Amino acid sequence: MRRILILLTCLFLLPLLTGCGTMYKAAVDQRDVGTFVDDGRIESSVRALYINDGLVKLRDISVNSYLGTVYVVGEFESDQQKMRAVKLARQVEGVRKITIVPFAKREDPACGTTDDLTLYAKIKKLLVEDENIWSTQVDVKTVQCNAVVLGLVASQRDADAIVRHVNSVEGVRTVQNFIRIVK
Repeated sequence: MRRILILLTCLFLLPLLTGCGTMYKAAVDQRDVGTFVDDGRIESSVRALYINDGLVKLRDISVNSYLGTVYVVGEFESDQQKMRAVKLARQVEGVRKITIVPFAKREDPACGTTDDLTLYAKIKKLLVEDENIWSTQVDVKTVQCNAVVLGLVASQRDADAIVRHVNSVEGVRTVQNFIRIVK
């Protein structure tokens, strides 16, 4: 009974704390509400550690958490920076695993921020337009014209379709797939 009351309280407070977008995300998510909230707390906690750290640069990376696995995607200037990112993320309660998807920090006149944003928009458009897949829990990161796809889907068919869409976008150099199938 106590657990149900806590869950109902969380469900009531969730939109007040984070807005309606989070309610929608929670409603369509493959994870149960408790896991969804835990993953959100993990992401926020890891970001807070990164933002207060002198070596890890949050502006160059993104942090996502799915089922306690933290994914850190972005540009790194050194191995020390990557190791520091892992060390900090391990400090957060609930983190089960950390996956770093690193790209060496460099200027690339053939692929800048505008190119990455354009590729991101093209990929998301394809995913949203495909009525045969459910991709609301899929995040796409574009770094140096490389696409990193992560998130949760209900079937291998959906995962394969998502990767096919990403591969079909002209200008994407490589695709790294970290999609997990959850039933």
